[in-house]
Amino acid sequence: MGLQDNEAPAKSPETPSGRSVGGGKEIRSPPPPPGTNLTPRERKVWDYICAQLREAGMPHLTAGIAIAVVCRTFIRWVNTELELQNFEASNGGSYFIKTPKGYEQPHQLFYAAAAIKKELLTWLPESCLTLPSTVTARAKLGDEGVQDDLFAELFEHGLERVAPRNRLPA
Repeated sequence: MGLQDNEAPAKSPETPSGRSVGGGKEIRSPPPPPGTNLTPRERKVWDYICAQLREAGMPHLTAGIAIAVVCRTFIRWVNTELELQNFEASNGGSYFIKTPKGYEQPHQLFYAAAAIKKELLTWLPESCLTLPSTVTARAKLGDEGVQDDLFAELFEHGLERVAPRNRLPA
């Protein structure tokens, strides 16, 4: 039926530090950004999303803010859809209501759910959580599939310069 609030997401091969090792490459997941204060339900979504991105081999170490927005928006959408389902159940299976003037229109929960879903669908590609965005990201990453390390060359250069000094005489 889907991920329930009392179920843990399916485990992927990961190391204790929230890293997945696959194909010789290590994919790390970020911690939630400071101040997000994710609820337990939102944290389950966070863990699920990060596990799926690691399993797919998608770098996402710098996507913490976007993933936090997706988690919060997703839970908000699920809650609104549940409220709409409850309203439909109590309204004979319909989400339409009659206005004081006798017109029929969708309940406000219908519009709220649609607006939240639209916002969610805007944020999903930002976190590579749609098939087209994943394909595009893979094409941009190429065969390597790892995030650039902006300081790798500088670090390697520094190691080369320091290494001869640290050698002990033979």
